Amino acid sequence: MALNIGGSANLKNYVKYNAKADKWFVRGADGEDAEIQRPTFVADFDNIATGWLRFREGQAPERVMDASIDKAAPLPGEGFKRGFVVMAYSPKFFGGAVELASASIHMSNAIKEVYAQYEADKAAHAGKLPVIACTGSQAMKDRYGTNYRPTLAIAKWVDRPAELPSVSPIAAADLWQGSAAPSAPSKTTAQHVPPPVAKAAADPLAEAVF
Repeated sequence: MALNIGGSANLKNYVKYNAKADKWFVRGADGEDAEIQRPTFVADFDNIATGWLRFREGQAPERVMDASIDKAAPLPGEGFKRGFVVMAYSPKFFGGAVELASASIHMSNAIKEVYAQYEADKAAHAGKLPVIACTGSQAMKDRYGTNYRPTLAIAKWVDRPAELPSVSPIAAADLWQGSAAPSAPSKTTAQHVPPPVAKAAADPLAEAVF
């Protein structure tokens, strides 16, 4: 039996949204985070995963993921927040396929809303994946001050890229295996307030931009 110690050099590249600064960053092959413009990308919503995530400064994120998106795992401990993990693809913005994960309430709500659009329309686009465009943001006032929620919408549907295989974005070890009753996620009330400075957004359909 192999020892469950050490690490792997094959870490996934990722894209992340900083809700406090309203900025997007991608980690590339050099292992450094680079700021990017508002992206347009293919989202593998067929395999999106939900669950509990905990991010700590200078540490790898911890995950206890739901066995399925319709059955929440119980709260595993202090500091965990509800979130998601999904693979995204954009040669232009991400350099290929990357992981998008967040436990930000504002990012999660943006994904939840565009996922509802995906569910409503996917029957009419069998075998295809949605192209998601970030066209702007909304300033949101909550107990942590002003944060931002990205404005996401389905721009079109495309065939699954070869670089985006239909597999789960999480490891089996991150799935909740217990049988305890799920804990109810804590709720944070957020109010929409006008952004202090309007940011210009490019038309996502003006060119092929993913």
